[in-house]
Amino acid sequence: MGLASAACVVGAGRGALARRDAAGRTRTGVRCFRDSPQGEEPDATGYRGFYYHFLDMKTGRRAWQCELSMIDTAILIAGVLTSGMYFSGVADDEREIRDLARFLYERI
Repeated sequence: MGLASAACVVGAGRGALARRDAAGRTRTGVRCFRDSPQGEEPDATGYRGFYYHFLDMKTGRRAWQCELSMIDTAILIAGVLTSGMYFSGVADDEREIRDLARFLYERI
């Protein structure tokens, strides 16, 4: 999601993707991470704001017995914060992206 959200920013900025579409895709992704389970359950998506290296594409939950990954979390947050900076408009979806980016960052 980190690289995908940054790619949406680049696509929108260069006109390859409509800004509204890029914002919609980004918002869907960051909502998923906001709503994902964070805890000690064996299939949680993360723990205390950090995320597991492999997540199941269908459920968004931890796959196998993979470890929490600082680098994957850093890439995710970098992309999300990039999106939060780019989507600076007054539209509800852009405001929500900024709020969600701040929330995910502060959860760590």
